Amino acid sequence: MRKHLLLVIIALASLLRLYKLDSYPVSISWDEAAIGYNAYSIAQTGRDEYNRKFPLLFQSFNDYKLPGYIYLDAALIKIFGLSDFTTRLPSALMGILAVPLIYLLTKKLFDQNLALVAAAFLAISPWHLQFSRAAFEANVSLTLVLAGIVLLLYPLKNRLAAAISPPILFLSLYFYYSPRIFIPFILVAFFLIFRKEVLKNLKIFIIGFLGAIIISAPIVSKIISTEGQKRVKEVSIFANPSLSKTYAQARLKEDLPLESIFLNQRIPYIVEILKNYASHFSPKFLFFADDPNPRHRTPYHGNLYLFEVATILLGFWLLVKLKDSKSTKLLFAWLLAAPISAAAAVDTPHSLRALLMLIPLVITSAIGANEILKKRRFAPILLVAAFLFFLNYLIGYYSVYPQRDSLSWAYGYRQLYSKLNELEASTDSIIVTGHYWKPYIFYLYYNKIDPSYYQNVSRQEKIGKYNFGTTYWDSGGRDLEESAIEKARGNKTIVALSPAEYETLPDKSRFKSTSRIYDYPGETILFEIGEWQ
Repeated sequence: MRKHLLLVIIALASLLRLYKLDSYPVSISWDEAAIGYNAYSIAQTGRDEYNRKFPLLFQSFNDYKLPGYIYLDAALIKIFGLSDFTTRLPSALMGILAVPLIYLLTKKLFDQNLALVAAAFLAISPWHLQFSRAAFEANVSLTLVLAGIVLLLYPLKNRLAAAISPPILFLSLYFYYSPRIFIPFILVAFFLIFRKEVLKNLKIFIIGFLGAIIISAPIVSKIISTEGQKRVKEVSIFANPSLSKTYAQARLKEDLPLESIFLNQRIPYIVEILKNYASHFSPKFLFFADDPNPRHRTPYHGNLYLFEVATILLGFWLLVKLKDSKSTKLLFAWLLAAPISAAAAVDTPHSLRALLMLIPLVITSAIGANEILKKRRFAPILLVAAFLFFLNYLIGYYSVYPQRDSLSWAYGYRQLYSKLNELEASTDSIIVTGHYWKPYIFYLYYNKIDPSYYQNVSRQEKIGKYNFGTTYWDSGGRDLEESAIEKARGNKTIVALSPAEYETLPDKSRFKSTSRIYDYPGETILFEIGEWQ
């Protein structure tokens, strides 16, 4: 019976992650386009868009992407071809795999009935679904971490698992940055909690860690390189000197005793880290969509369901009662370690960087729910509440989310290039604005430009007839102006402008509008397409 229920849960998880995967979210984002095209390039030529052969870091816009997702995606694209579906498929498949893995983890830590509830909760989790339905490297990394910890627990009876668990854990370093801080913390906690059991299999664990070192050495060398540190430095709070400015000024003006302690410039950074860390445990973040990035959450919906306020609180209370339990200690260690990497970064709270929090929260919620389900009086209430909140989430995701946040997913580029492709044969030059995102990557992606051709061109500003504007995050990036259009024009020129750029044209008569691209609701103009005269 339990096996049949688990299969039903896995089937539900698969449906929720694969249904219309290429249509919701409503567009491929700029990061997804970069991942998809580079995976396509690797699949076709063994080189990335910059003509580098099988790189361990993929240059992408102003930083570098880790290679794991791209190579995984390249294998699928080699079989099925480049599409929105195949670009997102690795994340969806790993999201599905996480469901039986959390079942195994919970079964190992607690019991089989509770494991089924945990699997069901992860299957319908808004937080997990959000990142399983788009090409988010962190979601693949989460599943690898989950698999590694499951295997860490099984060596207590299965010595073979001890040899493969560390390599799988360290394999997650190829996909996302958060595990490099989380893994050391959770491993130390694991060995302290299960030290007696670990000592019995110490030789096998040592072999496993030697394998992990061999596997992770190439990516670790890249992560600590200048290129690997670029993104970290960009998002780190330590890159913001204004945090310590007042302390530095006070120290210069005042001659106080113990000023090296009380006017230490590290104090504001420590306070900021603690504040950021605490924000990931706030009800606003967990239940009321407090993440500032629209791609990280569905509008009007938190990372967890509102009914889980009760199940999580009850779950924590029951866990505290088991204070001497090794399972409880591991779960708390996991939860406390998970947001550390997000705490030292900007834009907090951050659902993506703190995604590792999800597993202990789901298990804790399942513990509370399992206790409620044992009570005949309250079980129907919980089941009805869970169903209604789940239904509300689905309606929000498939109906409200596209209407509200389509631009955050770079909606409009597929439609733009479809229209420009119709006009390409009858024009000499096409100029595309960089007002929103990097336009060249969407051109490569949607037109499936031959990677071997682009590798030789390797110019983001001009590919064939197309001239691309530079987006705002580039050095010197600015909106298209008449002088830039004049410089790139041909005898017959088609220009795709943003409405803001059109309004700033000094002589609007030079632009003869022929068509427009609207946002998903069809209310806001994204691109004005016309002839430049």
